[in-house]
Amino acid sequence: MLLLGEKLNGSDAADWGLIHQAVSRAELDKTVDELVARLASGPTVAIGLAKQALSFGQHATLDQALTQELYNLELSCRTSDFKEGLEAFRQRRAPKFNGR
Repeated sequence: MLLLGEKLNGSDAADWGLIHQAVSRAELDKTVDELVARLASGPTVAIGLAKQALSFGQHATLDQALTQELYNLELSCRTSDFKEGLEAFRQRRAPKFNGR
């Protein structure tokens, strides 16, 4: 793709693991709304730290990225969302994250 400039359709990209999923134009709005709702109901601190780590890792050495990951792990383990996730897992129920 990169060297030959060949195009790849959405179904093949999904099959190859390059994208999360392929949807038709008719399903796009519904699929986006569902994904946004799923992300919004998740552990927002952990999601934010994951996004930060992806951005940081683009320009960091492996040592720097691993140090940052350890820092992020410690931060996320101190959140009430972390505790809620563990408790929900133990109780076999869906977690109710609060973003803290």
